[in-house]
Order: sequence, then C-alpha cells, then structure tokens
Amino acid sequence: MQKIVPSLLLSALIWMPGQLLSAQAKADPGFRTPSDNIACTVFNGFLRCDLSRNQAKLPPKPKDCDLDWGNAFEMSTRGSSMRQCVGDTVYAKQPILAYGKTWKYGGFTCISRSNGLTCRNQAGHGWFINLQQQKLF
Repeated sequence: MQKIVPSLLLSALIWMPGQLLSAQAKADPGFRTPSDNIACTVFNGFLRCDLSRNQAKLPPKPKDCDLDWGNAFEMSTRGSSMRQCVGDTVYAKQPILAYGKTWKYGGFTCISRSNGLTCRNQAGHGWFINLQQQKLF
C-alpha cells in the first residue's frame, strides 16, 4: 500500500501541471485578421490588439515612451481604450477571424470586416483600426 500511494501522488503531480498549462492557454484567447495586419489577445482582463503595418498619421509619442508607439491598442472590460507604448507584440499563431465574423470573450466583442476591425468592451469603449486609420471611442 505504501508503494501505491507515492506513485499515485507522483502521477497526480505529473498530470496536474499539464492541466494547469492547458487551462492557462484557454484563458488567453486571441485571433488575427485575414490580412494578417491585426492580431489581438486577452490577457489578465485586458484586450490588446497590435498592427503589424500602420500608414496612419500617429499622435505625438509620449515623452516617457522609450519603446514602440502607435501600433498597440489596449482596454479593460469597462475602461477607456488607449494606444500603448510597448516593446513586445501579441502576434502569435492565433486563429483567423474571417471577415464578417464576430469574436466574443470575457466582456469584449470584436467584428472583423474587410475595411478594418472594430472592438468594444462592456462599457461601449473601443476602437476601429486598419492600415490607414485608427479611431478610439
């Protein structure tokens, strides 16, 4: 009996980390647009979308921003949307959100269209972004 208990415990410990990683991956969903110019993901209650290419005139870069400016957008489930000063990207092998399709997760809704991506949170804040323009509301 003593030999069975340690091996069951060991099996449970080996099994559990895999389950935790799997649960973490499911808690961090994202997508890319068909043009592959926009990628989005939810992390810790925030939606972030990044542009890989941007031809719009950008607002002035904040003086305290030493990283990339103007291509990352972020919002919480109820807060205002804003551009972010970032040194990373959310681009990964996310699934494609086809034009005309809607993605909903954790209080966020995004609609992919051929002319751009519109995302909103529960308070109605959000953005419309594409290659030529980005409007935050």
